[in-house]
Amino acid sequence: MTKKPIPPKKFLILTTYLGAFVLILHISLFTSILRARIIKVENLVKQFEAQFQNDPLKALQQRSTQKVVIQEGFNNDKGLDANCLTWDSEPVVSGWTQDSKDSDFFVDYYVPPSSKAIICTTPIFAGALTGNAEKPFSYEVYRTEYGLRVRVMIGASEVRELCQILTLNGNCLNSFLQQQAIVRYKH
Repeated sequence: MTKKPIPPKKFLILTTYLGAFVLILHISLFTSILRARIIKVENLVKQFEAQFQNDPLKALQQRSTQKVVIQEGFNNDKGLDANCLTWDSEPVVSGWTQDSKDSDFFVDYYVPPSSKAIICTTPIFAGALTGNAEKPFSYEVYRTEYGLRVRVMIGASEVRELCQILTLNGNCLNSFLQQQAIVRYKH
């Protein structure tokens, strides 16, 4: 008994659906096209200056440790944004926080002074943020000599533990998590 070949029309339809599914899956997991937050650079610079307004010497000594933590729900400033694909991004470092109870993944980005900046996320990460009200979207901003360093926190400790058990590699998700939230800027 011989198998019947798949008719060309059905093969074309099947291939088209499979290609569309793979494209949607790739965009959902790896393409940061949704604006999660607008970073108000000018307001942050004013906040840093106000922290040590009365003591300029202390401001110079503690400039590298100055930070502002922004922790908000996900409903502010979100939406599809073409700038997420066209603006520049300059990642600095990424890794896991050293908190033994709940280690979060972070990615630090450089944002030049006097620029516009946004945080873009993938659709899957945006959905996870919306669904998990216990861990609001948060990021930290540090002042540097050359501009701002924005640290985006991605709470994925539960997934990391499973990945470590399955692969025996503590950094098995790092390259995937780096794509989930990207800081982009424009001069």
